[in-house]
Amino acid sequence: MQPLSTIDLLSTELFQLHYKNASRKERLELSYLRARAIAKHWALTLDDVVRVSPKSQRAHMDGIIVRDPVAHINLSIQYNLVVGTLATYVKKRPDLEPLIRGFLEFDICGAFMLNEVGHGCDARNLETTASWESDGGFILNTPNRNAAKFMPPSMPMAGIPRVALVMARLLVEGEDRGIRPFVVPINDGYRMCQGVKSWQVLLPPIGCGEMLDHSLTTFDNVRLEASAMLGDLAKPGNLRAQFLFAIGQLRLGSLALSLWTIPFLKCAAFIAGKYSQQRTVQEGVQGERVPILSFRTQQLPIARALAHVAVMEPLVEWVVSQQNNSSLSIMSRHALSAALKSLFVFNGQESLSALVERSGAQGMFPENQMANVESLTRCTSIAEGELLVLCIRHATEILLERCEIPEAENPTSLLAKHESGLIAELRELLKTFKGHRSPEYNKFILPRCRPMMLAIGQRMAFEIAAKRGVDGDLLAMYESEAVRSDSSWYVECLELSRAAQYEMESTACDAVMSQLNRHLDDLGIEPYCTAPMLSGAKWDDFINVARTFTAKADGRAAVFHPRL
Repeated sequence: MQPLSTIDLLSTELFQLHYKNASRKERLELSYLRARAIAKHWALTLDDVVRVSPKSQRAHMDGIIVRDPVAHINLSIQYNLVVGTLATYVKKRPDLEPLIRGFLEFDICGAFMLNEVGHGCDARNLETTASWESDGGFILNTPNRNAAKFMPPSMPMAGIPRVALVMARLLVEGEDRGIRPFVVPINDGYRMCQGVKSWQVLLPPIGCGEMLDHSLTTFDNVRLEASAMLGDLAKPGNLRAQFLFAIGQLRLGSLALSLWTIPFLKCAAFIAGKYSQQRTVQEGVQGERVPILSFRTQQLPIARALAHVAVMEPLVEWVVSQQNNSSLSIMSRHALSAALKSLFVFNGQESLSALVERSGAQGMFPENQMANVESLTRCTSIAEGELLVLCIRHATEILLERCEIPEAENPTSLLAKHESGLIAELRELLKTFKGHRSPEYNKFILPRCRPMMLAIGQRMAFEIAAKRGVDGDLLAMYESEAVRSDSSWYVECLELSRAAQYEMESTACDAVMSQLNRHLDDLGIEPYCTAPMLSGAKWDDFINVARTFTAKADGRAAVFHPRL
């Protein structure tokens, strides 16, 4: 049975919009309670999470995300990193089932503690230790300040108990046996557990809009039961492989978090599209007032955003289906996720920054939603696996032919030629170097790994969208936008002149604009958009609750007799 639309949640007290001042902690607690309400609405099962079922995909692309992105971040971590990791062990550990149920219903809040202050991209060298005791238990310790777990929330919040999966180095009689996940109670919702410290309680908010209560977390001789460790005590034959297995859910976590780019783009395109039809300027000194949408510079960002959304949604379904394709190697599945993330981050950053800019001063206010989602999209590039690092790793595997991606079904298309041309060019270049760890590879190929993964994502998105019957005008708009992203290559390699590229874009934009309101309404995002700039009525509601200043001071005295 499909759950009711989350629109029903908007009428509940938790989601009623109030323009009022609240402390950061009060806003965070509200987000935690909203996360619980959303979790109970979707009622995802363990199977939904493991397979990234259609219901799970809907949950990660739903419009309610723009109403409270912080609530969604909590849920995404909970489902994809915490529950996803536990799912790997639950067949042999049925005692984990009650804990998993608590996470799925958000009666327990989960944290995934991997990175440390001194170990981000090199998390394999993390320093947190879990020392085995002769009675079977473990002692969890943070040996120095650089080993403090960095970013995952740990302070008590909203009365919801918090339990973390802490990645720590297993030490058995002093021998390093690699990284293992440990189930560690962090707080009971009101007080920290003994030996666990949420360092400085609450880190300052980072520059990405509304964000989680990011923390530093340390452990001082925390006693754990034998059941806290996931896995066994034996030393693995390959420590690197053991580490990659322990953090294997980052692949789906990275993919899942990228999906919020879709509701972000829908929200910003809808707001900018409607606002641009209402906002007018005067043509010339005595001319008539015309909507700012009449200018091509206003039309293009909106048309591009609509085209991005149109091709991104079908790509999600296809890439998720490939994660369960046993004919593809694990590395190939990882590469597809990296290509999707590369595309989503590029589309999000390109479109959202342009839409914010074309909305003027209004676009910069967080209450108008766009600046907030644009900032959060920047966070996506480093969350659950830094995008640049992922692109370098998987592009290198592809260039070395240790990993394959499904070939283009139409190799004669512009985007397919671009993809194959870039890969062929870099492979030829690689032949002139002394391997992929040479200084030359560092200088000349590393900077091109991300564009290469983007080209793969663009070709896949265009091809799949065409097969799924996406609106032809939006598809043409997307193709012209993808060509524009590497314009010089098409001029140099396909002799597609800049004039021809502009003509492609102009024709496609005219077609999209002729049906603009239909495209905007088809997004289905309007109920979740609260931006005051959307209408005069919303603006009046916003202003009416704002704090005002008025008095009867003598302005002449202030001007002509200023106080020194």
